This record gives sequence, structure tokens and C-alpha cells, in this order.
Amino acid sequence: MTYLYLDIETIPAQADEARSRVAASVKPPAQMKKADTIAAWEKESKPAAIEEAIAKTSFDAAYGEICCIGWAFDDEAPQSVSRIAADDEKATVLRFFQRLEQGYTHQSPTIVGHYVAGFDIRFITRRCMILGIRLPSFWPLDPKPWDDKVFDTMTAWSGVRDTISMENLCQALGIPGKGDIDGSMVAQLFAEGKHEVIADYCRGDICRTREIHKKMLFTFGEAA
Repeated sequence: MTYLYLDIETIPAQADEARSRVAASVKPPAQMKKADTIAAWEKESKPAAIEEAIAKTSFDAAYGEICCIGWAFDDEAPQSVSRIAADDEKATVLRFFQRLEQGYTHQSPTIVGHYVAGFDIRFITRRCMILGIRLPSFWPLDPKPWDDKVFDTMTAWSGVRDTISMENLCQALGIPGKGDIDGSMVAQLFAEGKHEVIADYCRGDICRTREIHKKMLFTFGEAA
């Protein structure tokens, strides 16, 4: 069996049109009824509420975008592709798929990641729909954590009804954690042009995912 360890880093909506749509959806709290109270909220609180709503789009593929993809086949060194220019998302995803095709010549790999079925795979799939990119034949279109095509480390630990962060799972299993950077910092790092910092963080998550996966396979009595 070939394992493909996968992790992506995402950023909030970048296009002005998408950001405008998000801003237009931000409304005052429902309990506000008086015109003067609403006017005060519009002036004092709405700008921050809009920024918060835009920041949350990094988790929504209809708005958010991919800025880095990391991967590794089996025990190979982690690789990554990074988006540098603001309009380079499509080229970044295409580079990722091209590198995948160069990297595997065997059976379709099992994709391994932390919340990979619920987030990474689906986010890539949806962005490909938007960007007009054809998916590889082995790519799972409707991934389930228990499929043979996917091994989701979060589900393997927590089950389908619960969650655990990668950081907490690393601590529980005695694996070194993320250090000074976490996913909440990626958008700011991207805005500052620190693309290699993001890439290094993403590749680090690949290493952490692989260590988690190997511990799980050993416990389950399977070969790593």
C-alpha cells in the first residue's frame, strides 16, 4: 500500500468581489431593533465584524483559497508547493498535481491527514471546481474517514462525532508539536510575504501526521 500524506494551508478570500459579498452579508445582531443602536453598531462595530467574517472564509472553499500544499509519499521527504502571487492559486494547484503524477507509479495511494476527509480533500476538490482543474483519477470525490482511499488521523482517534486538534493529539502521543506557529497565523504570514515560513510549517505538519499515523498503524497491528 502506498500512503500519501497531505496537508494544505488556506487563506481568506482574496478577490475584491468575494470580500464584498462577505461584507454585504454582515448584519447587526438580531436583538438590535432601534435605529440609533443599529447606526452606532454600523459605525463602531461593523468594520471589525466584517474583518472577522472575511477571516473565517479561510475555512470555506467558496471564498477562501489555497496558499500552500504539502505532501509526502510513504517515508519520502516532505515536499510542498507555495503560492507567491495573489493570482497564482490555479498554477499552485496544477503544480501540486503535476508533482504527484511524477511521484507515484504504483496503485492509487491512500491519502492520510488530520481531518483530511472533512477538510483538505474537500477544500482542494471545491477549489478545483472553481478554478477549472481536472482532478486525478485516484482522487476521492466524496471521501469518508473509513474509506480505503483515506486514513483520517482525527477520526481514527476521536471517532466520527468528536474532534481533536493535531497539537493535542501530538501531545497525547508524545510527538513534538507545532512550536511557535499554528494555522491561525497563516493569513498574516501570507500577507507579509513569508511564504517559505508557511511552507516549512506545512511540511512540518506532514512529518507530524506521518508520526501519528505510524503510531496508530502499530497499535492496530498493521504495517507502516
